[in-house]
Amino acid sequence: MMWTTWAAAAAALIAVAGSKIEPPPVILDMGQLQPTPAPTPEGLRKKRLVTVITIRNSAEGESTVAFEASDVATGGKDRVRTLASKSYALGSDDEKAALKVLSGKIVRQIRELERDMLEYAELAGPPKQNVPGERVLENKQPD
Repeated sequence: MMWTTWAAAAAALIAVAGSKIEPPPVILDMGQLQPTPAPTPEGLRKKRLVTVITIRNSAEGESTVAFEASDVATGGKDRVRTLASKSYALGSDDEKAALKVLSGKIVRQIRELERDMLEYAELAGPPKQNVPGERVLENKQPD
């Protein structure tokens, strides 16, 4: 009799616990996803431009020239979207002869531009000389 009581209690517990668990949702496998391509905006033009130029010079004569070229989509007023960007560095590791020729030409033009910039800086007011121990405050307001 003891066994039947325990068996009935266990069966009732399993029935109550089992009724609380719902079956999982039905999921239909619809195959590989084929996303809808985005519509091509009207009036966009693809353009390539140099977006960043970096020149690092030192007094010892070492120079590093790098730039970034970006492909952008333009259309209408103030509508520009970057499509791709790549950084380039000019140097002696250029494998193609055409790259070496262009690299030399670019460096010569940069040196000419630097001369013009130094002349501009002289006319606009040369850089302020740093005095050791003096602290320079920008945008200092009068007391």
